[in-house]
Amino acid sequence: MPQHKIRDPLIQQIGLTLKTELESSGTDSRLYADAMATALSAHLFQRYSTQRSLLREYTGGLPPYKLNQAISYIHDHLDQDLRLAEIAAIVQMSPHYFATLFKQSTGLAPHQFVTQCRIERAKWLLAKQELTISEILLQLGFKSQSHFTKVFREQTGLTPTAYRSDS
Repeated sequence: MPQHKIRDPLIQQIGLTLKTELESSGTDSRLYADAMATALSAHLFQRYSTQRSLLREYTGGLPPYKLNQAISYIHDHLDQDLRLAEIAAIVQMSPHYFATLFKQSTGLAPHQFVTQCRIERAKWLLAKQELTISEILLQLGFKSQSHFTKVFREQTGLTPTAYRSDS
């Protein structure tokens, strides 16, 4: 629908959030950007399209076998730059539909779940003390030690070195 001089706070907030996330260039930035782009697309379609109610509300979460497929794929590819469309394709769903049902099933958005999985694997690897911190962050797809340390501290309250010392 034609819109002139519109000011949509949600579009503005999504844009600012995307800009900030992409500037941080963290490991999960691409996955997060995919999720935000999907949300923006859904919002634009729902609010500004001439065709109404083509997007419906989904409830009930993912079927258990699809949830297991997605989680297994995530665990197997933690070292890679995961994309929302990639994970959704594994379970043969659109990214929007997948992200909605995944969050209903796990309580976390896909990018949050991936970050949590990476940190849990990092904790396990740090406790084993067989790999250096640099080797661990590479195995988990983090691009730099500073980003790894920042995310790890946000999730655990400790730096990786402090966590390793306490283990």
